[in-house]
Amino acid sequence: MTLSRRTPGAHWHPRLVDFATDTEAHQRLLTALRCHLRNEQRAAGHAVDIVTISRTVLAALALRVDLPERAWVDTTILKLRENLELLLREDLGGHGSTPCARALREDAGRLLDLCSPSAPPLPPLHAYELMRALADTTRSFAALYQLRQSAREHDQ
Repeated sequence: MTLSRRTPGAHWHPRLVDFATDTEAHQRLLTALRCHLRNEQRAAGHAVDIVTISRTVLAALALRVDLPERAWVDTTILKLRENLELLLREDLGGHGSTPCARALREDAGRLLDLCSPSAPPLPPLHAYELMRALADTTRSFAALYQLRQSAREHDQ
């Protein structure tokens, strides 16, 4: 028995995770995560979970000294995209027909186009800024949704 074999794992060579270096593997991982999130939403009946949306938005908008890891940014963009699409499908009642709400809806459409799977890959800083813009827009739609829900509860 050699000295390196006495310590478990001493003969193993450290290796980077595949999706950290391989963009195709990274895209496959994001596609699988997207499918998983869609399946969860279908199982939940497309219910809007304000707590989950708020946690995702707060994590995306937290101030940082340096850029977070690209994989985290991409995953957060995916979560924010799904949440924003879910909020856009909701009926916002009178709150959705104001000029500000229409402008917000147009901004959301532009942001969703930028982070669509068919969009070209973005540099890290642009992806980070896109994540923050998505989080800000999602927060605004969540506030409109909460206003609509409180108006519905008040009417009942």
